[in-house]
Amino acid sequence: MNKFRRFISHLARYYKEMSALIAGGLLAFAFAPMDIYFLAFFSPAILLLLWIHSTAKRAFILGLFFGIGFYGIGVSWVFISIHQFGHTSVFLASLITGLFIFILASLTGIQGFLFNYFFPRNTFFKLYLIFPSAWAITEWVRSWIFTGFPWLLLGTSQVNTPLSGYAPLLGIYGLSFLVTLMASLFLTLFCPFFNERFDCRLDLKNFHYFLPLAALIILGVGGYTLKGIPWTHIKGKPIQISLIQANIPQEIKWEPLYQKAALKRYQQLTQAHWNSQLIVWPEAAVPFLLNQVEPFLKQLDIQAKQHKTSLVIGIPIQKGFQYYNGMISLGLDHATYYKQRLVIFGEYLPWWILWAHGLLNLLDIPMSGFSPGPSHQPLFKAAHLNLGTFICYEIAYSDLVQHALKNHAELLLTINDDAWFGRSFALAQHLQIGRFQALATGRYLAFLSNTGLTAIVTPKGKVIAKLPAFKTGVLTGQIYKSKGFTPWIYLGDSPIILFLVGLCILCYAYEKISVC
Repeated sequence: MNKFRRFISHLARYYKEMSALIAGGLLAFAFAPMDIYFLAFFSPAILLLLWIHSTAKRAFILGLFFGIGFYGIGVSWVFISIHQFGHTSVFLASLITGLFIFILASLTGIQGFLFNYFFPRNTFFKLYLIFPSAWAITEWVRSWIFTGFPWLLLGTSQVNTPLSGYAPLLGIYGLSFLVTLMASLFLTLFCPFFNERFDCRLDLKNFHYFLPLAALIILGVGGYTLKGIPWTHIKGKPIQISLIQANIPQEIKWEPLYQKAALKRYQQLTQAHWNSQLIVWPEAAVPFLLNQVEPFLKQLDIQAKQHKTSLVIGIPIQKGFQYYNGMISLGLDHATYYKQRLVIFGEYLPWWILWAHGLLNLLDIPMSGFSPGPSHQPLFKAAHLNLGTFICYEIAYSDLVQHALKNHAELLLTINDDAWFGRSFALAQHLQIGRFQALATGRYLAFLSNTGLTAIVTPKGKVIAKLPAFKTGVLTGQIYKSKGFTPWIYLGDSPIILFLVGLCILCYAYEKISVC
């Protein structure tokens, strides 16, 4: 009993670290499939509370613990692809997953260090301008550093709330700023309740508590009002589309004995849907290189032309000595798209990890030596439509999405193979990201996976048709071309990021002058 008491007493000394870990873990549940959206305000508010009156070094530790909790739950599905389908030991898969989570968590730690190092005083600017700005800038950095991982960005959690009205106006980073700003406002309202335990003292002269309440109401009403603005409008007649979810188990998909059986299954599922104007197969639906199955593809091309339709297929492509994760269109239009943003450790290893170039062989991941496609590719055409095409998690990259829309894409299409992540949160998180992009661009989205989730999403981010995961089926529905640009398509993310960086610099300069 005495040992247990000593253990509890010792653990109590680290209550802030434990609080940060728990708050970070809770934040993962703000996203799909749980969709407890208010945690997107609660968890960052707790982190801010813990950072108040912490040293810069302590803020780094607290941010690291928060990040470990957040990513440890939010992206734990990485372990499944490495262990179950990469055929590595539990130890090695855990080590790689843990390293990945630690790197992501370190960014939150660095955010906390810089936050308290440059802004040691808890002023109005620190709480309401620097904290949300730093959060959005950190998400932006995470989206491009080491090829980027734009997953679980805070604004994505708000697709079902009034704040989603800001998405077509501000994009993902602008919305993340607003969500974190609201977290700061909530903290101000409830800070007195935490004062004794967390030393929650705020240096806000002439500040009244009705002001944050009024600001919260204004932000909520503003988002709700913006949701009613039709930034884009429907163009032309409805288009019938069929999304083929063949549900081929990842364990056998690349086995030579089952590869031809996979092609037959897709053919069989397609036969009853040649009357659709657009038919789509998912990422790497054809488990062969394009030049290995040219007679098979030629037969499909003839059938598609006979039925006056287009068939879009995910397929690996070889050009010379390079391999690409690709997408082709057969039938009415012929087009090719090469995936630009590859999955690190899954599809390629960067040049700066020389020590790990034997790792892909160790992981035994099929088709893992890909090259990235060119950054500027012709607009993908299928069924006489201009499609913004994305493979796997490319839909999460806002710069790729904006580029496609600047290229006059009328619809969004993403094909993927989320079977790599089993029955995890990844499937629902991926679809939620797609919903956000449909909302930000004012475009319909066709979202297709080998094993699910498969869905059709409206320009308001609403799912109007969906297939359950791990079920064989065909999702047939109607989509529309959209015309017009949302403000975010015009502006992109650069103005928001430059504004937030400039805001931090101005606030720092003001703090220095006021101290002097």
